[in-house]
Amino acid sequence: MIAASFKNIGIGLVVGLVLIASWFMLKHLHPGNVEIGALRSLGWPLAVGMAAGMMVAGGFGVPPLLFVFPAAAIWSFPLALGVCVSGGMGASISGFLMARYALREKVVPRIPPKLATFEKRLETHAFSTVLVLRLLFYLFPPINWMLGISRISLGSFTLATFLGMLPVTVLYLWAGQGLIGFLLSLTPLHSLLP
Repeated sequence: MIAASFKNIGIGLVVGLVLIASWFMLKHLHPGNVEIGALRSLGWPLAVGMAAGMMVAGGFGVPPLLFVFPAAAIWSFPLALGVCVSGGMGASISGFLMARYALREKVVPRIPPKLATFEKRLETHAFSTVLVLRLLFYLFPPINWMLGISRISLGSFTLATFLGMLPVTVLYLWAGQGLIGFLLSLTPLHSLLP
């Protein structure tokens, strides 16, 4: 009963943070707004805060991709890349470690035998499997959890995640440079924003 209450509080907290972040992005990150300049003037504390938020929220299931497009709208490409790579790596590692140390004992006994054979193949081809998963699914949080309950090493996971997420992050940042303004200009939300 108490565990269910904490779970519901955690889910409510994540949903609340996503709603607040969505409102903030719609209101303040329109490329035509002057406020982007004000955000840039906040300097390194905003960059560190966004990377830290990406790490924490991503570990608990908020897709880190939600942070990539605002980063592309706020900062120059190299700075946005640094924020997104560090935040994305932190989100992946925190989700992996959370699954490894908090969920593994409860989940592993419930894995069907067919999936257990996949885990053995995952152990022998850990690097290539993680690399392909990152290229296909980017930083999708359930991938971190699935890999966390497996027996692959943290080193293989980290290196393959970095190499797999880097080209996709570059692609998303490049596409995101004008995507937020373009989407907002096509929607009725543009007329609702102050």
